[in-house]
Amino acid sequence: MIFVYPYKKSSSHFEILQSMRWIRKFQPDAVFYTIGDEVDGALNIPCKQFNNIRGVDVTNRILTFARKIGGEFIYMNDDFYINENFDFNKVMFKGELTVNPVHPPHYQEGSKNTIEFLRYNDFPILNYECHQPVKMDSKKLLKLFNTINWKDGNHFIKSIYLNVYKHEIKPGENVKMHHYNLQRATTFLEEHGCLSIGDGFLIKPGIEFLKR
Repeated sequence: MIFVYPYKKSSSHFEILQSMRWIRKFQPDAVFYTIGDEVDGALNIPCKQFNNIRGVDVTNRILTFARKIGGEFIYMNDDFYINENFDFNKVMFKGELTVNPVHPPHYQEGSKNTIEFLRYNDFPILNYECHQPVKMDSKKLLKLFNTINWKDGNHFIKSIYLNVYKHEIKPGENVKMHHYNLQRATTFLEEHGCLSIGDGFLIKPGIEFLKR
């Protein structure tokens, strides 16, 4: 199985190294790619920053992998952590996409653009922004995004792709954790096989949790 990380190094490689280590525990033959910066233990496709808009830059990196390598792959982020409970063939969603005024402006723009595209083309508008990995097919991805003006503004590549192409789904929740909470992290891993972390998680007990 191939795991693809659109990756831009910040201060250290700690999060992505732990993410890959977790996967190797139950997928010893996993192959890792970083699209952007290099990291030990992963193959690399160099890719300079394409745009200051995060959604646009991430899409460019994922499409770069699809064009150069191709095939099926698991779209990852460096702060995604999964264990043997994770189901690669069933995708979690949380209700429908909305433009939430509580979210920062760039996120609201991503929601708005994604919803407008899906509604205009009569697709569902389920919210797949649950911070979990998803399986993608390079041919389908390239075919779809060749029809989209994806360079024009922020958008959610996962929610676009997953609302267009059929797959098994399950209701779920956003597994992003902005602060360390052992009980909540354990629950996410037991129920969904995945969690995602923010900077606030990386206090001493959170770091030790990831290492364990």
